[in-house]
Amino acid sequence: MVNWRIRQEWEEYDLQSSYADNPSMFSIRLNYGGVFTKFPGRKYIKGKMKYIDGIDSDLFSVHDMDEIMELLDCVEPGKSIYYHFKRPTWDLDFGLYALGCDEDINHFRSYVYEHKVIEVYTEFWETKLHTYQMSPNPAKIKIHEIPESLCRKSLLLTWSNSGDCPSEEAPVFENVETMDEPPSTLLETTLEQPLVTLSETVESTPAYIPRIDSPLTEPMIGSTCPNVDGLGDTFEWCEPFGGTPMEQDEPNSEKAGEDSQASKDSHDSDDTEDSEYSQDSDYIVDEDNLLDDPEVDMKNFHLNIDKEVEWVGSFPDDRDEAVEGDEELEVINTEEFVSASSSDEGEASKKRKKIRDLRRAHKNEADAVKDPFYIHQTFSTAKEVKQQIYLHSIQSRRELDFVKNDKNRIRVVCKGTIPNLGILETGGTSKSNDKVGPSQKKKKVKDGSIHKCLWVLLVSKWKKDINWTVKTYEKQHMCLQTRKIRACNYKFLSKQIVDTVEANPEIPLRALREMLEKKYQLGLSDMKVHRAKTKALESIRGDFAAQYSCLRDYLQEVQSRNPNTTVKLQVQSEPCYASETRVFERVYICLGPLKSGFAAGKRDLLGLDGAFMKGPYHGMILTAVGLDGNNCTYPLAYAVVEAENFNSWTWFLTNLGDDLGLYANSNFTFISDRQKGLLPALEKLFPAAEHRYCLRHLHENMKRKWRGKEFKDCLWKCATCTTIPQFNSAMEELKKLNSEAYDWLNSIPPKHWSRSHFSGRAHCDAVLNNMCESLNSKIVKGRDKPIISCLEFIREYIMRKIVMVQKEIDKANGPLNPTATKTLEKIKERAAQCRAVFCGNGKYQVTSEGTNQYVVNMDQQTCSCNRWELTGIPCKHSIAAIWDMRLNNENVGIPETWVHPTYWLKTWKEMYVFKFEPINGRLLWEKSTCPTKLIPPKYRVPIGRPKKREEDLQQKMMECPQNGNL
Repeated sequence: MVNWRIRQEWEEYDLQSSYADNPSMFSIRLNYGGVFTKFPGRKYIKGKMKYIDGIDSDLFSVHDMDEIMELLDCVEPGKSIYYHFKRPTWDLDFGLYALGCDEDINHFRSYVYEHKVIEVYTEFWETKLHTYQMSPNPAKIKIHEIPESLCRKSLLLTWSNSGDCPSEEAPVFENVETMDEPPSTLLETTLEQPLVTLSETVESTPAYIPRIDSPLTEPMIGSTCPNVDGLGDTFEWCEPFGGTPMEQDEPNSEKAGEDSQASKDSHDSDDTEDSEYSQDSDYIVDEDNLLDDPEVDMKNFHLNIDKEVEWVGSFPDDRDEAVEGDEELEVINTEEFVSASSSDEGEASKKRKKIRDLRRAHKNEADAVKDPFYIHQTFSTAKEVKQQIYLHSIQSRRELDFVKNDKNRIRVVCKGTIPNLGILETGGTSKSNDKVGPSQKKKKVKDGSIHKCLWVLLVSKWKKDINWTVKTYEKQHMCLQTRKIRACNYKFLSKQIVDTVEANPEIPLRALREMLEKKYQLGLSDMKVHRAKTKALESIRGDFAAQYSCLRDYLQEVQSRNPNTTVKLQVQSEPCYASETRVFERVYICLGPLKSGFAAGKRDLLGLDGAFMKGPYHGMILTAVGLDGNNCTYPLAYAVVEAENFNSWTWFLTNLGDDLGLYANSNFTFISDRQKGLLPALEKLFPAAEHRYCLRHLHENMKRKWRGKEFKDCLWKCATCTTIPQFNSAMEELKKLNSEAYDWLNSIPPKHWSRSHFSGRAHCDAVLNNMCESLNSKIVKGRDKPIISCLEFIREYIMRKIVMVQKEIDKANGPLNPTATKTLEKIKERAAQCRAVFCGNGKYQVTSEGTNQYVVNMDQQTCSCNRWELTGIPCKHSIAAIWDMRLNNENVGIPETWVHPTYWLKTWKEMYVFKFEPINGRLLWEKSTCPTKLIPPKYRVPIGRPKKREEDLQQKMMECPQNGNL
């Protein structure tokens, strides 16, 4: 079975996502139809290139290469084809290996686990390389036995691979243990007798001649092919031949599997960290409507710094140059009888001095890895020098003093002292009875300077130079460390705790102080930490506030780049119209491609939900998320509002209805939780719409009084019943279990939460609002960012998701999308147990599960089980009727033709045709013409139970044990 395919020229293929779960999969970059140039500097010219994707290394063989060449119309009768593959990171001179037998395939397979794209080259009719083995072709192969007279003893050769031998020189063979004939005679004898010949008339099974692969340290000294174009043109002594390279690491598949599983687990944990139901053992899962969203990697959001890449060349000789200069190094000419003059010696000495200076500079630069300063280190400004000095003072825990600090010099010494252990400089010991006079005391104080630390740093500016350069540096500290550093002030600490305070603005001072003292091992006061936190909060709020001032520019850029985009910005009413500022209140965005794609999806279903914003300015993110025919989430609109209440939901739904063309009598379906503000807003704006309650939230409310698996199972059974009699029977079971739970659930109209009372407008029987909760888990990392960064995070996530779904669409085939195809196949398996009886007028009586009978109306496409109307996919009873109609030679087609267009692959493709247009960065945004400036919203007391007030002092005194109250 063929498991590979040829990539089209316009097609994009994501190797990382496609091969992440299967390390044995890889792709081939096939170069064919060309020829190789001569060694050295070999190239493949006059050829074509194709990519073959989805190849499994465990199933790959040379026959697959023959089939690929046949699909590319490169196979002709009697035409020989030779395959070569290039070792990754090597060149064509030394990296080509044969690909013609099972042993070659094993060698080829060893590179798949670390390199997912391997280059393969082909040659037609004849080969100019010694690293080949003719592949099995559609032309038949005839095997000739080798006479014993041609069998020679092996040559044990050693070769020093120095890499500097010119190509025109022949190799030197050493340590020859056995040789019956000279090498030239052996070559001629071998070339006279071919090993493999082609024959078109002999019918035989293709076979292979095993090759004897020599290691990389042994040269090829002969050829065994009759198609070699002369030994002089093609003999290349330094070219490796076949075989497995020496010292090659085998991939550790077990470790790779563990790593991939660990990364998968960590990723799953990140996605679900914001869900309040992730740790619930009674978590409800709708197996009939599982989401099938592709994974979108948002780790590199706004990451514009290229990561460092290691040098991966084939030969280290190119990077081992000690010095690279503009002048060429002097080369002595030994062919001329001329001695060097004194002037030449002077030039040579200058060059040697220059090289010595360059080497010294390179050596000093190497010290930058472990030392904060080194000789000849340069700084742009004096401020940069001082910042580095302050940082070194804090990290080394030494107090540094600026002795010189002017426009041209900065000289710093260490104020620490070396501890005196009682041993004098002269080697003698001091005596307690020695008398010291006044003059001797002064002299001893002056001599005390010899015990100061020897660390010193001098940074100054060269003449006619704007850069500061390190001139003197003594890096050894001999003094004791201290826990009081003047450079460790609140300004420095505020920069270190910005990220921590931004993630948790309410972090206690004690926790901050303990964290900083443990990190820097310094003593910090509470006041210093308090001032550092205050300054960090000011800088955070400053960044958050600054983005509000250019929010209009961002919205204008998004709207201008994507046609038919709706952007609504609402500000708080200002009593003074002459004010230059306006306070932000709400923003609504519905991108044009999303509107067009949602209309093409033909499923009138939207999930509504809200999520908290994090940061200094609180708010809510309201989202409207649809569901495509493949059960992938399709975000439609999103907004940032002040709170989740009736006014905000009314404003959001009004804008959403205008974009979708909804009216009061529109037949639409919404699904959400039972928010107090959302229910009346939907009832006011769309009274004719169907509103479903998320069953998970109902279960959460039910668990407050009635816990246990029995109650959860009863609730799920009541919600998933498709007919009213089944629903009533399930409710009676709940009543027998607990009458109070029955009364509580019966008070909620079943049209909001049970499939038995749903209409078939949305062609979906979902009872869980998984689409919104899935989106909220994806954008959780953007909810703690400033307003523009948050909106851009959501927009970029949706943009990347559409591209990922498009890649899945390109792989799909058939009349239905993948999820609908799997669902219909399962229904077909159950339909085989049904028996259909035709009753006339397009109606059938279908019996299933023993005595259960259902009525199927093929003209109206309905079934009394109500599943066909709910989902739009024929149920097992209707499929049994379709099969019966086909047995009676009626032109009804296959069951796939009776599926609603929502699930067609054509509809899925049309839904994702509409792509986002990229936007420019902040520097290229067009300035808004609005004369007022937008400022952040004011602090708003969140909805909820207020904090308890402190009790009166008299009440505390009355309860005090001293007053007799225990």
